[in-house]
Amino acid sequence: MKLFITTTIISTFVFAASVYSSPLKELNKIGQGEMQYLFWTLYTAELYRGTNFQEEDQSQALRIIYEKSISKDALIEATAQQWEHLNYPQEDIDRWIEPLQSLWPNVKPGDALILKTDKTGVSQFYFGDQSLGKIQDPEFGDAFLSIWLSQNTTEPELRQQLLGLAK
Repeated sequence: MKLFITTTIISTFVFAASVYSSPLKELNKIGQGEMQYLFWTLYTAELYRGTNFQEEDQSQALRIIYEKSISKDALIEATAQQWEHLNYPQEDIDRWIEPLQSLWPNVKPGDALILKTDKTGVSQFYFGDQSLGKIQDPEFGDAFLSIWLSQNTTEPELRQQLLGLAK
């Protein structure tokens, strides 16, 4: 019985610590949608923002929960292609891709990658709730989020869902 109580207490603290340390804890979900390719759902994306996004707290996050296994090389290639579609200069794309090579893992179904940006322009990636690292380039976060949020995105329906505009 004593072991059960001790285990329960420890489990509660571990759970509470993981909830407390969530990169999304002080943000509100704005919207979510699925990215589909042919007959498959590749991932679910969720957009979060601070309560006063238009004012002092400009924190926002994009959480992607994968439904398929995808190599980090394929993720990076798709990201570069999206930036090319959005007409970012190649030197910017090259600069932004470099840190992703060391930050991003391969993903499998159920894995979640999160990008959280803040008002200082720092972008931080998480794998679940574990920090993968930061990108200090103040242009990176907006460029990354533009893949989904730009009016010129390749996925306008997903954009509408993320922004909470879908009917």
